Amino acid sequence: MLKRFTVLVLLAACLSLAGCKKDAQINAVVAELDSFTTELVKKVESAPNPSAGVDDAQKFFDSKKAEMTAKMATLKGSHGGNETTSKMNASLLENNKKVAGLQIKYISVSLDDPVFKSKLEKLIRDYQTLFKL
Repeated sequence: MLKRFTVLVLLAACLSLAGCKKDAQINAVVAELDSFTTELVKKVESAPNPSAGVDDAQKFFDSKKAEMTAKMATLKGSHGGNETTSKMNASLLENNKKVAGLQIKYISVSLDDPVFKSKLEKLIRDYQTLFKL
């Protein structure tokens, strides 16, 4: 009986450690996605010309698309603890807000420049398509 109890305790400990490892993996991927999003938005906002900034951001997005697709696949296939999943969802929502916020920030440019508007909409659409859970 004692042996069975010890085995169950060890099994529970191993499962909780595996869960912690999974949470750590999810948190690391989320941090990378946060960094990617910050850099993407920064490329648009820091450019002297918003149109050139969107072009730079689109090139950056395209260069990292395969890597970010793999990271999203990792998130879609993993199930962390409730707190980790909550943080992941909050982070993805916040990142989507940052990218979508570019439309509001550059609304006057979009109204005056249909080419810019089209490029910005494509960037946002590409981003949102990639980062859906």
